[in-house]
Amino acid sequence: MKIEQASMVEYENVDTDFRMKLPALFQRLQRSALNHSDAVGLDTQTMVAAGAVWILNRIRVKIQRMPGYREPLTVRTWHKGSAGFRAGRDFLVLCGDEQVAAASSQWLYYDIGRKRIAKIPERVSAPYTDEPDEALESGAIDFAVDKTFEPEVTLTLTTREGDYDPNGHVNNTVYLDYLDTLVNRSGMAEGGIGEVGIQYLKEIDRDVQAVQGGLVKDNDTIRFRFFQQETVFAAGFVRTTDAL
Repeated sequence: MKIEQASMVEYENVDTDFRMKLPALFQRLQRSALNHSDAVGLDTQTMVAAGAVWILNRIRVKIQRMPGYREPLTVRTWHKGSAGFRAGRDFLVLCGDEQVAAASSQWLYYDIGRKRIAKIPERVSAPYTDEPDEALESGAIDFAVDKTFEPEVTLTLTTREGDYDPNGHVNNTVYLDYLDTLVNRSGMAEGGIGEVGIQYLKEIDRDVQAVQGGLVKDNDTIRFRFFQQETVFAAGFVRTTDAL
């Protein structure tokens, strides 16, 4: 089962070049995943009431171009199947017939009562149905992550009340807001962002007032991590459009 969600790039979604912001793109991906769950009767409220939630573990997005202001946008998403406690989900982002971005993601099934990752029940996986199509090349989701590099640039990022979702943690898409700020203020991605891979390692809860964002550039790749002392909340990589 594939679902599509049509929308338009609104004023609040664009940057000073009237191109869609990185976090706005990730918000559309998240929204389409939520809508798919809603469509099969596994919306977040239903799952929480049953004692479980989906947690985004990692996602990789390749961007051909960022859509412009008032441009119509369609996000297509599908479930790639599950094994153990992991499930896959892919996305295509279209402007008309033109593909402008593609993504692959991996999700974990979290047992709220036991406070740990759990095996995905058939009753949860089956309603989505499995689709074999690949948005990215096979194995793209298994990218390497460096959590221990020494940053060339470090920026303090204050958490805001609006960053938190109903689960009481900083929403996954907000990390891309942090990343967008970090990369643009560092000046390391002057050509624009063409690819992002991020792994979520630990939730940022309400006790965390600020995190550190660190960057280092290695040839055509910018590595990043969000951390507080020895705790790493997320890490990944960015490639600019002129490096692809």
